[in-house]
Amino acid sequence: MARILSRARPWSPSPDDAVRRATGGAVRVLSHADTTALTALAATDPVANCFVESTLEKGRDASPVRSGGSLFLGISGAGSPATLGRPGALEAACWVGANVVPIGADAESGALFGVALAALHRRFASVYGPREPVLHLWRELSRGPQQARQIRDDQPLMVLPGEPAVEPSPRVRPARHDEFSAVLPACVSMFEEELGFSPLQNGAVQYRLRVEDLIRNGWSLVDLDETGQVRFKADLGVVSSNCSQIQGVWVAPEHRGRGLAAPAVAAVAEHARGIAPWVSLYVNSFNTAALRTYRTVGFEQVGTFATVLL
Repeated sequence: MARILSRARPWSPSPDDAVRRATGGAVRVLSHADTTALTALAATDPVANCFVESTLEKGRDASPVRSGGSLFLGISGAGSPATLGRPGALEAACWVGANVVPIGADAESGALFGVALAALHRRFASVYGPREPVLHLWRELSRGPQQARQIRDDQPLMVLPGEPAVEPSPRVRPARHDEFSAVLPACVSMFEEELGFSPLQNGAVQYRLRVEDLIRNGWSLVDLDETGQVRFKADLGVVSSNCSQIQGVWVAPEHRGRGLAAPAVAAVAEHARGIAPWVSLYVNSFNTAALRTYRTVGFEQVGTFATVLL
């Protein structure tokens, strides 16, 4: 018997047990029964919560996928039945996958999510979303072994309130599937400029599939020159029924400074306006050229995001 016991794996708590113990019961893992409340919480800010709304609209519910897989954390209101282990009104939530995204959180709930995440002993690629909860979440999570590669703590969240303020470029259109070989290098170049390493170093297959998926959905927009090379590209990286979020804006280096960007972004925004009522994006405050372009097109700041790259 002693030999058998010595080979037994040590007991480890479930994710729900772990986060409840770490936070004194303030945070719990959401279940299927929380889906309606989570959907309502995300809908309170369709611009900031575009990613979560798009995930839920694809058929995902609030329950964990599998052991070690993605899940949602939640904080319920004082006196809610959820404090007794049953679903109740949600004050804040947090998507936990490769990336971490707080939903409807403030500084206090963001910090609680950070404590809960540390108790899960997982590694993440990034934390992003509204600035205040992200930075307080990271303050707690950073007490663990994972360190930040970069903290981008001032990212204006912008929306286009109406039609673009400049004439959209007629050259910008959704990329075709047979243009994948031209679009992929432009996507890789944009990624390398933004993050400092190639997306093909790790997970090349997944990245290629991501680009193919954007093209298939009509969410990769390009302007090709006479030789078939990409002069401009941008993606609708996240799309919900309420909001399209523009990502991956890139102009080929040899075409920069020629007034190409604003009409091209206007064309992307006009295309996005036909998909969802809100068109949004967020940008690093230090990227003054991009900010100038977006403001020229008519985008206005409605909030501030932060991103912690891990």
